[in-house]
Amino acid sequence: MKTMTVREISRGRKTKLNAKTTYQTDSGEWVAEVDGTEFRQACSYVCQGVRDCVCENLQVQADLDDDGKEYRVLSR
Repeated sequence: MKTMTVREISRGRKTKLNAKTTYQTDSGEWVAEVDGTEFRQACSYVCQGVRDCVCENLQVQADLDDDGKEYRVLSR
């Protein structure tokens, strides 16, 4: 598991979640697979009070050793 930081850019609110796995697609996109319930809770927290906040548009980065790569979240 890899600890990820989920961040809402305009207000800077952030929280953590655990990715089951991370990988790079053939097109070069980085993907983090996370538990759907955990991602919904993280989204609800960081979007609280933020107008037009969309879970799919949140910034998701690994906490360590990733050179600032951004990930697309795939929740299951």
